[in-house]
Amino acid sequence: MHHAGNLNLLGEILKTHGIEGHLVLKFSFITEDELTEGEPVFIEIDGIPVPFFISYFRFLSGDSAIVGLDEVDSAGYASEFVNCRVLIQETAHDGRFRDIDEGSENLSGFLVIDENFGEAGILAEIIEYPENPVMRIEKDGKEILIPFHENIVKNINYGKRVIEISAPEGLFDLYL
Repeated sequence: MHHAGNLNLLGEILKTHGIEGHLVLKFSFITEDELTEGEPVFIEIDGIPVPFFISYFRFLSGDSAIVGLDEVDSAGYASEFVNCRVLIQETAHDGRFRDIDEGSENLSGFLVIDENFGEAGILAEIIEYPENPVMRIEKDGKEILIPFHENIVKNINYGKRVIEISAPEGLFDLYL
């Protein structure tokens, strides 16, 4: 699922903030990367990525921030964007997905936990298909294959050796 110019999912708009049209953006992964003012983000409106420029940015936590967009100057206007997905140009931030790409070979042995299913098993390896790496997870002698994709991998905790995922519904039923 690639958009023109390779847009990556950054997160989604949770709600409006205050009366000036600011929005609360929840990232789809933990990040320390700030969005810089004047940088474009794309808000998906009816499936079409529409570019907006950042006029204000402040972290609330590692996975959410308050953002202001040029032209969006009232809570009423801002409310139209609630629950919309926010995308960014891949090239601007190759560093964002660094953990997922380069660190993949160090993740063997990590416990994979799905937000609905619970403990999915232990990551045996990441199979590097071009553009579509896949996690091979072992549980009770069975193998489960899950795409290693930023929409699925929510967080990688190197300290606890845990990968948190949100797998598509029904995926585990195929294996168990």
